[in-house]
Amino acid sequence: MRCFVIGNGISLQAADLDLITGQPSIACNRINLVYPDTKWRPTVYVHPETTLLDLHHIQESVDLGIPCYLGELYQTHIKDAPNITWIKDCHHHLINFDNPDVLDEWHLPQLCSFGGSVNVATQVATKLGFDDIILLGCDLLYRNGKGKSHFHKDYETGEEMSAFYASHNALWGHITALNYIRRKMKNVRVRNATRGGMLEIWERVTLDEVCQ
Repeated sequence: MRCFVIGNGISLQAADLDLITGQPSIACNRINLVYPDTKWRPTVYVHPETTLLDLHHIQESVDLGIPCYLGELYQTHIKDAPNITWIKDCHHHLINFDNPDVLDEWHLPQLCSFGGSVNVATQVATKLGFDDIILLGCDLLYRNGKGKSHFHKDYETGEEMSAFYASHNALWGHITALNYIRRKMKNVRVRNATRGGMLEIWERVTLDEVCQ
């Protein structure tokens, strides 16, 4: 079964999302900023990290009834609802890729919060039984607030992690996914349909090829 995992990179376009309307997709963080521009909505929403700046972004997806996987630390700020699954905090989001204690693969069945929301969304996809995962909008191009890093002009807050750690942690998150899948989920295929960007560890495909 195929599922799209949507990042928030600068390459993401509303027109791309229109192409996958009605297909299973998992998106994260401030993806709601694209809702006014497309009929597409994710079938699952993920936000494992905890930042109070994102509460209204999260709440919009919760209110739409989209199944949401949220970090358990949000429980004091987001009212529980039937469409919410709380993600147990494993604290791995607190370490960086150059920490000696960093993991080299997922620790399923508990979701690992290291490496950013796309890494968690990819884990959710496998737990839901998807074995053909297409990444979109996963650019790994962070610019320290000196230029756009994300798909929407209102995405940046000025409080982002340094570009160096944001990009390297995200890349290491993909490496933890690659290692786990190669070792324990050999039936799962992950491909990258992102337009450009720096993520090269997955097989590259175009969205047009996938959507034929």
